[in-house]
Amino acid sequence: MNLSPAAAELHRRATVIDGLNISRWGDAEVYRHLHEGGLTAINASVAVWEGCKQTLQNIARFCGDFERYAQWIQPVTRIADIYAAKKNNRVGIIFGFQNSTPIEDDLNLVEVYYRLGVRVIQITYNDLNYVGAGCYEREDVGLSQFGVDLVKEMNRLGMVVDLSHVGFRTTMEAIEVSKQPVWFSHANPMALREHCRNKTDEQVKALVAKGGVVGANIFPPFLKRGYDSTLEDLIDVLDYWVGVAGIDHVSIGLDFTENQSAEWFDWLMGGKRKGSTVYPLQLPLKLPEGITRADEMPNVTQGLMNRGYAEEDIQKIMGLNVLRLFQAVWRE
Repeated sequence: MNLSPAAAELHRRATVIDGLNISRWGDAEVYRHLHEGGLTAINASVAVWEGCKQTLQNIARFCGDFERYAQWIQPVTRIADIYAAKKNNRVGIIFGFQNSTPIEDDLNLVEVYYRLGVRVIQITYNDLNYVGAGCYEREDVGLSQFGVDLVKEMNRLGMVVDLSHVGFRTTMEAIEVSKQPVWFSHANPMALREHCRNKTDEQVKALVAKGGVVGANIFPPFLKRGYDSTLEDLIDVLDYWVGVAGIDHVSIGLDFTENQSAEWFDWLMGGKRKGSTVYPLQLPLKLPEGITRADEMPNVTQGLMNRGYAEEDIQKIMGLNVLRLFQAVWRE
């Protein structure tokens, strides 16, 4: 896509926050593309299926990357760090979990992870766990008592509850239990593509009633045209969510998986099903033309300008709405 001078300048000035990235951490090219894409901050997944020990190892490796790649990235644990990342022309890294498995069966670990910098926890990832049901489960049993306690503990500490991969009933119960706004960091409309991973209008309206935010993603199976999608399909998702949720509750969570291997995707999608995936992927993964890597992030700004969005509204979608969510939830 040809980037206009106006779009380039708007993107340069904007606070750009990607609500979900699970690329190959430790890969210099991944960090360089984030920087070249003008990202201010990302929710970087440091756990999916891992237990406590593996998650601590992932965090430790990332801490080493903050030293090794200091020209491109820096840690974020508070709002001031996001502003500092913008000022320093670096990408702020927010530690997030895509599952609550690192907590295992011990809620005392939640505060430990908080002290290590974790600020976002998605309570389930596709499958059933101690907390509740993921969106791929045969039956959604809802939020467990352990799950109720987890949401309350996250509220107490100031951690964002993410419900993107969570089953319908578990999602609705978590929204009800939470005293703070919650997040669909990377979730597309069921109305545009019928897929258990996508969210209904009812769920998004419940999210908005609590002050939450929904982020559009580019994972092909969740888009209307699947593997034939382009940047325009992402803008269609954003258009749709703006119509349902309103301009103040829509964001981006693109779900980049840059430089990940086929073996990694098997691990990601298999879960506890030991290689049996509910929705097998076509690999290598073909992301929408125009937004295949993080360094193409300015194209999203251009796409929103082409659809007639005002500069103020583009800045909300690209990052300010998520920043407001963090301001409401995080404890400084």
